[in-house]
Amino acid sequence: MKKNYTSFFLYLSLFFTAISYAQTLEAYVLDQKTQEPLLGVSIYFDGTTIGTTTNENGKFSIDYKPSTKSPLVVSYIGYETLLFDVRKLENGAKIYMKLKPQALGTVYLENDPWSRRKKMEIFKREFIGKTVEPYLCQIMNLDDIELVYNPTTQKLNAYADKPIIIKNKYLGYTVSYTMEVFEADLRLTTRGDVLTRSVYVEGATFYTERNKRVRRRHRKAREKEFGESVLYFMRSLAKKQLTENGFQIFRKGFIVPPYKYFQITPMGEDTKVKLTADRLVVVYDRFQKSFLTILDTEKEFIIDKYGNYSPPRKISFGGVLGDKRIANTLPLDYNL
Repeated sequence: MKKNYTSFFLYLSLFFTAISYAQTLEAYVLDQKTQEPLLGVSIYFDGTTIGTTTNENGKFSIDYKPSTKSPLVVSYIGYETLLFDVRKLENGAKIYMKLKPQALGTVYLENDPWSRRKKMEIFKREFIGKTVEPYLCQIMNLDDIELVYNPTTQKLNAYADKPIIIKNKYLGYTVSYTMEVFEADLRLTTRGDVLTRSVYVEGATFYTERNKRVRRRHRKAREKEFGESVLYFMRSLAKKQLTENGFQIFRKGFIVPPYKYFQITPMGEDTKVKLTADRLVVVYDRFQKSFLTILDTEKEFIIDKYGNYSPPRKISFGGVLGDKRIANTLPLDYNL
């Protein structure tokens, strides 16, 4: 029986923050039209646990490091989400937010034949994942998610005007996810089964610890997920530490020297990588099997010094790495 692997792309515009002297940004958030201050606007560094909110004067204060690359996210219900390079904002800056255009109702060119229940089951499977028990990772505001299935393209799209709130008891976080894109490319079998060819998710993420002290089971789960993450693989590849970090590379069923099919070129703080094979199998810790392929003719991508790769849609992961979803994702300021 041929195994059907699911390809998964998860792009959160996320970057790590290097260690250096901290600075503080104080700024204001205002309504663009009325010029009135906005209370309770969420301000955070994408993909981290570092965040705050505005007070009644629209003012916020947040610490950061000069080397910070993570976008500063400004998010408020009913308004368009903004992203900034914090190093380009001056103290006292005024940030103006625009209301989202009022939706006049979605126009569909053809009928959506699926029930909301069926679409939601697929969405949760591909967004939350299926490697963690459902009761351990739950979406708290399902009613805020709109789902549309197009039977011609066989694609499922999801939309949300409000951040999706996820209670992750497995890793010990509450996650706020501002979703920009969710697209699942599906295929229906003759028996009516729904298979997933690929998933692309893009958005901004903020993590909050669920407990004052990290519990032992959460610490163990975090260590496990970090070791099996794409981020860990990319860091190891860029630093040429695949073997030391427990990775093996296979091609056509045979183990090969780890860098035989990777051309690795340092570019300052970044690393340029060219894949010279159509498909490679990656094995972590002897038994965790994944594969990677490049989706266009230019088989090149960039890894920054924190382990993020770009462009995000270019690489397809399957197997263990391809099965990772939001339930398995750690904040980028996570430290072992």
